[in-house]
Amino acid sequence: MSGLAFAALVLCLHITAGESQQFTIIVEHSKINVTAGGDALYSVLPSFSFSSGSWSFKGKTIAQWISQTAILDTEYTSRAELFTSNGSLLLKSVNMSDSGEYRVNMLPTSGSQISATVTLRVTEPVTRVTVVTNDSTPLENLDTIALSCDASGTVETRTWFKDDQPIQENGRIFTSPDKAKLTIISVNRNDAGTYKCIASNSFSNGAGETYVGVYCGCTAKTDGNCTLGSGAIVGIVLGLLGVGLIGGVSGWLIARKTGGIKDPPQSRYDTSINSGRKGTLDTTTVNASGTYENFSRKEQDARNNAQDGNSTYMGLVLGDRSVYSDLKR
Repeated sequence: MSGLAFAALVLCLHITAGESQQFTIIVEHSKINVTAGGDALYSVLPSFSFSSGSWSFKGKTIAQWISQTAILDTEYTSRAELFTSNGSLLLKSVNMSDSGEYRVNMLPTSGSQISATVTLRVTEPVTRVTVVTNDSTPLENLDTIALSCDASGTVETRTWFKDDQPIQENGRIFTSPDKAKLTIISVNRNDAGTYKCIASNSFSNGAGETYVGVYCGCTAKTDGNCTLGSGAIVGIVLGLLGVGLIGGVSGWLIARKTGGIKDPPQSRYDTSINSGRKGTLDTTTVNASGTYENFSRKEQDARNNAQDGNSTYMGLVLGDRSVYSDLKR
């Protein structure tokens, strides 16, 4: 072998030997998303043989091994499995408290210990999505309403719809940064309708909705126009009755004043004498001696007419034995 070829072979062997000393841990997925109740596999692959290793979570050792012997913490005995051949860890039936960073440490057969990390994010299915409003009877052009979208589970995104159409935000209609609240300033009749919120994550979603009615002081908008409710209708009817009553009384007074309506005839037994009227006793009168005498209606009218023609005592009805008879003699 020539000197040049021998030198090249020695250099190649030297590089290979140097690279073999660089122990590394290959992590298949540095971030894992698992829904609650599922299994999480922390898959790792060391670059060459190792003698021991361990997994820790939040500063606590949950699994470790030496050669082919594995030891699990009592909290994880029933739901964790360690693969000593490559150091991978399987965590079963994960829950929200399992979310966080997991660290694996490995000690190669020759060299220094190295480590790698895997982050687990556990999400719960989205359930029980509800939409509620702070004002169930908003008045048109007066009130501002806020709709809240609440849900159980892990919510990553929220999307708002009105009557199944995506809501377009503007200066009067807008959402909070996390989309959990929808605000409508100075509602109008066009804002009435069904509002829906869809909450979702990578594994599930759910929806909730509510109807918003816009009121014109009395009742809700139903067909594009604000209508009046029973309270308003009753008020209007009472108002019209009041106006009609006042108008009727006024008309009667005006008609009476202009002569259109005359007083009913006086009772035949009415003994009151008004200014400019004669007594209306039909059958009785009082003579000068203080006794009562009966007259027919015709006789009474004749006597009244005679009295109207002369303001003296000529019209007095006097008995034959009155004091005035004696005076005439």
